[in-house]
Amino acid sequence: VTVSSNMFLLAFLVLLRSSLTLSKLTCQTPVVCDPSLESDIHIQSAHFADETQCETSCTIGHPFNPCKFFTWVPNAQAQVPNCYQMKACNEMADPITGSKSGAWSCEDPEIFCGPIGQIPAFDAKKSVWTCDHNVHPYGDASKTIFQDTTCRTTCPSFEFQTAPNTKADLVVSSSCMWDTSTNSSVWSPASPDNVVDSTGTVIESASTNPMPGCGCQDLVLAGTVQEEEGKVFKCTTEPTINADGDTVITQDNDCALLCDGTLVFDLYCSVGQWSVDYLTSSQDIYCYAAGSTGAVTMSTFWPPAPTDKPGTTAATEATPAATTPAATTPAATTPAATTPAATTPAA
Repeated sequence: VTVSSNMFLLAFLVLLRSSLTLSKLTCQTPVVCDPSLESDIHIQSAHFADETQCETSCTIGHPFNPCKFFTWVPNAQAQVPNCYQMKACNEMADPITGSKSGAWSCEDPEIFCGPIGQIPAFDAKKSVWTCDHNVHPYGDASKTIFQDTTCRTTCPSFEFQTAPNTKADLVVSSSCMWDTSTNSSVWSPASPDNVVDSTGTVIESASTNPMPGCGCQDLVLAGTVQEEEGKVFKCTTEPTINADGDTVITQDNDCALLCDGTLVFDLYCSVGQWSVDYLTSSQDIYCYAAGSTGAVTMSTFWPPAPTDKPGTTAATEATPAATTPAATTPAATTPAATTPAATTPAA
């Protein structure tokens, strides 16, 4: 009889006398560990009355008990295994409803990854990692992260090392995984593995690159910014002019365009993008339309004050005066008064 079998038998005998009352797992994992019998991390399985007994079967007898993780499956028929012991935890893609997993102890450093770095201060030109199951990967040495937790980072300025200057929405991932060669948990190599950040540094893993660069490439504008009446284009650092006579604005420079004292735009780099994304030429920095002496193009439009009541339109052409036909009143006819002739009787 192997040591592992003896330990499992001992656990079973102890659990026969334990309470059947359900309770919360002492060290529950944020995922359900895959108990597949064909996997190389599976140890053994058995049937227990409840999840507490399943947990105890994994926690007793260490360091001789090889169990590191367990998965409990509820509502199993008698004699059908419902408690699975494993050496590591791989997340189950479609877990059975009500199933749950835990580790034998939250104090075992071998089964956890440490933090990828200290809690970072905000930096608009750096990217951070975010992880599944609301796991925060930053903190001090006391921070522990369960196996099979996957973290991801992205930035508009990330590029493939073999295809620079190619626009792509790149998302890089790295997971906490069990390393059989060292019998410990480590952060896996980044996937994809050939992505560089804005500084040109290859992203190797979450722990190696806890805050990848997320800045902007130099903004190169053809030509130089011309002076115009009423226009002020000011930067914290004077833009340089390269050998081709083009204007170069670096990611650490902040600029503003004002026209007749009114702010048109602020130009700066933040999280891998320039705040004004349509600038390709110095001629794009202007107040007067296309450099002419016409009306000033402002960033905000104020409509002219209305001259008529709402819903009316001012007449732009002569409108013929309305003609009202004269009222015709038929002349009143008064019948002529008829006075009978006086009759004088004959003498």
